Amino acid sequence: MQKNTIMTWGLRAAAVIVGLVALAALALTVYINSVWDPVFGSQTELADHAQFATDMEPIAITHVSVLSPDGKEMLADQTVLLDDGEIISVANDGPVPKGMTVIDGQGKYLIPGLTDSHAHLHRSPNDLLLYVANGVTQIRSMNGSSADLVLREEIKNGRIGPHYYVSSPSMNSDEGWGPVKGALPIPSWMPERLHIWFIETAFNHESTATTEQAVREAREFIERGYDGLKLYGFLTMDSFRAILDVAEEFDIPTAGHLPDAFPLSELRTTKLNEIGHLEEIYKALQREFAGSESEGRDTFLAFVDSRKEEIIGDLLANDIAVHSTLWYTESLNEQIFDLDSKIVEVQLGYANPGIVKGHPSSGTSWLPGFNKFQTYAGNTPEEIARNKEFWDVREKAHYILLKAMVDGGVTILAGTDSNGWLVVPGFSLHDELQSLNLVGMSPAQTLYSATAAPARLINNNAGVIEAGRRADLVLLNEDPLANIENTKSIDTVILNGRVLDRSKLNAMLEAVAEANASSRNFDISLYQ
Repeated sequence: MQKNTIMTWGLRAAAVIVGLVALAALALTVYINSVWDPVFGSQTELADHAQFATDMEPIAITHVSVLSPDGKEMLADQTVLLDDGEIISVANDGPVPKGMTVIDGQGKYLIPGLTDSHAHLHRSPNDLLLYVANGVTQIRSMNGSSADLVLREEIKNGRIGPHYYVSSPSMNSDEGWGPVKGALPIPSWMPERLHIWFIETAFNHESTATTEQAVREAREFIERGYDGLKLYGFLTMDSFRAILDVAEEFDIPTAGHLPDAFPLSELRTTKLNEIGHLEEIYKALQREFAGSESEGRDTFLAFVDSRKEEIIGDLLANDIAVHSTLWYTESLNEQIFDLDSKIVEVQLGYANPGIVKGHPSSGTSWLPGFNKFQTYAGNTPEEIARNKEFWDVREKAHYILLKAMVDGGVTILAGTDSNGWLVVPGFSLHDELQSLNLVGMSPAQTLYSATAAPARLINNNAGVIEAGRRADLVLLNEDPLANIENTKSIDTVILNGRVLDRSKLNAMLEAVAEANASSRNFDISLYQ
């Protein structure tokens, strides 16, 4: 009798626990749908992209200056013929066959369509129009989802948008989330797995408990059709290496963060194809240095300088490319100490208002008073001075590394981390190119980082203007080799052989601005 009673109460207790977990899961689902989905832009009105559908037709661009295949000069007075989405010929003042629509390129400059190699669409498909209107004809998502795979297919079937490389969701190990979980508004009594489920669901990450599970997950992502695997910094080294083995087996690209346990000496042997941020190398050097830059500014910078040659040699020996995301890195310094001035520099009206507003209590907002980076400044004059030195040193360390990589011939991929704080999709790539140029990349090298370099890595048959390449092109009013800021002087975008003139590009921008304005419930007039 007593045994039956104990069993009955045990079953009841188990049922209560299961019920509590189910209620917690339901509550978290409601929380994600009501708070975090809007933070990532899901409730913004959708612009009518169908109105910008354009038929493909044979095109001749005459008397135009064309970026040479090596990207080092402009070839004057060229005739470029396009048909069926492909470049048919490039010739000096060549003949124009009958039946072709002629675009007069006199006084204009033709470059390949641009690629943002580190983009985040989140839940903001209007951004696809922003990219195209800014001459970005290819984006590479670095945290893809099932919804992104659907968008990729829609673009292939004619939807106006840049060619869409979709990486897998960010891959992590369960044990790596410890420091992050404590910062989330989740009850401490909640089971460990439910914590991780929240992170996975809200932030589109995937996490595994064992290396065997990580291998299975990598294979599943490849089978589902993702273009590459995205590895995150919370992976164990065993899982990190195992995922790279799977990618090598299937010959699929990999990009990502470096795990905290990753030794820089492994750059020479790792199978990782692309490092997702220049910052990843900086952080690894921080760990090596095991000190605070604010306490040893000159010592730390000297340490970075002393390590750069070996790091660059390893990157070159293993043909590892590095995503730049430099403008974002620079902007953090300004967001911390002078956000009011920095926010007026960006095209805030085109950014998804859900992402801009964010969630004020979590610091995801871009706006003054709610932007988490402002809290990094400190309160007392002494704290502010010390923190300012830390962030200045951080920025200078990035410059040392990037300049050495450029001089050494490391492949730099222009990437923006779009939809990060103040990083407005499309517009941000032009900001990135200017930042790269100011650090020491020539205009030709800068253009290469956003055209031929990513095309070579992912073999997308674009990025160079020559016969047989995909017809993704940007016609500019000013010479970008004379001044990289001239990439913004866009006259016409040709996307997969479809011509989008300035009036249509303006209409795209207007459609997104109107959709944003009708969805925005806060005032941005102070920041424009």
